[in-house]
Amino acid sequence: MTPAQAEAFSRDAVLRHTGRAGADRADPWVPERLSLPFSPDYVVGRGHHRTVQAAVNSAIRDGRTGRVVIGVEPGVHEGLIHVPPLPFPITLAGLGRRPEQTVLKASIDAEMPGAEFATRFEAHVSDAPEAVLSIVRRIAAQDKITTANASVLRIECDGFQLHNLTVRNGYQADRAQDGAHRRNAAGQFTTGQHQAVAVLVDGADRVQLQDVHLRSFQDTLYLQSPTKGTTVRTHLSGCDIEGDVDFIFGQSTAWFDGCTIRSLGTRAPECWVAAPATDIRTRYGFVFHDCDFVHDGSALAQRRQMRLGRQWFEGVRATPYGHPTVAGYRCDLAETSAYTPPLGTISRATLESVGKCVILRSRIGRHIDLTTPWDSWSGRNWGPRYRPALYTAGDMMAQLGGWLARQRIRYDDIDPDMVFLSEFENQWSDPGPSG
Repeated sequence: MTPAQAEAFSRDAVLRHTGRAGADRADPWVPERLSLPFSPDYVVGRGHHRTVQAAVNSAIRDGRTGRVVIGVEPGVHEGLIHVPPLPFPITLAGLGRRPEQTVLKASIDAEMPGAEFATRFEAHVSDAPEAVLSIVRRIAAQDKITTANASVLRIECDGFQLHNLTVRNGYQADRAQDGAHRRNAAGQFTTGQHQAVAVLVDGADRVQLQDVHLRSFQDTLYLQSPTKGTTVRTHLSGCDIEGDVDFIFGQSTAWFDGCTIRSLGTRAPECWVAAPATDIRTRYGFVFHDCDFVHDGSALAQRRQMRLGRQWFEGVRATPYGHPTVAGYRCDLAETSAYTPPLGTISRATLESVGKCVILRSRIGRHIDLTTPWDSWSGRNWGPRYRPALYTAGDMMAQLGGWLARQRIRYDDIDPDMVFLSEFENQWSDPGPSG
């Protein structure tokens, strides 16, 4: 990235636009710094609301207007929290001196059957407003609840603020699955699908996280657009986020400022920090500024084989990239993405899930592989879901070459120099394990 290109990645520029990719609108947003003490409208703790969800429910029933502040007393607060779209914004703040003193915790994973979800969680929200109940019922009706429903805190409310607390998904990657047999000393499966989200921002815009600690292994923070190719924004400052596989991921735009990003290597055989699925016409994906990329001191970290990320090829079933090893393989553009060997299709939404991530003026530990800090999707050798790391739009055009012409796909509106992946003025050092 050149200095001129880097100038375009300021906080105000990244957070300036919202709306449909390619037809977005200017909507400047400059988040103000949050500070304690707050004067809570509702309090969670002894002698007050028993759970955070109960406080959210009360605010909905009371028909509040203007920003509502919910204060959470120090301690460990068990249970899921669903914040639906609301006509008023909410600030959820820990009332302790430090984020680690106030913990929101639950154990939930993407492979959980809907029936188990209902048994464990539905009764706790039986008296909730319909806006909350509808979310819970929809999740409980799933065969498996999927990653999009496996979060401790679900945020669908525009203008939501989270401050001075910890959100921990306590799932220990111990759900038995076909094909996953190896466990580590902690009893965790080292392979398989173990997505367990701490915080899901589900289509909400102008969401602010400050001085928040997020704890899980796979898929810790999920930043999801309301629809594919729609820009919504999240601002994170002073946060401490840890995980192992794709632990900061999603389609939306996010600015990370002064955050600590900790890669864990005790469970999975590989580690990727970011997995953006940004639409090609969305101006910005994830931008990290003045952040510290650290590690847990594990053997994987010491081998310096962890990576900054890989671009989530969201929804892919058949790839137009690379050199197929399947006889008669073919991939064509279609309405949906599908694969029945050797023939496959790819939708335009999947094709254009290019993934954008830029790291600026940050400190990156030597646990990151210096030779290939950005990885390909779905393995380094060709497979039906493969895509190499794409640093610019020009890389995409060069890789696909004649395939785009044969499919009659043109990207005349896309600058080949458009940045997908880049680092700028970072310090590569080894601060050692952290946390």
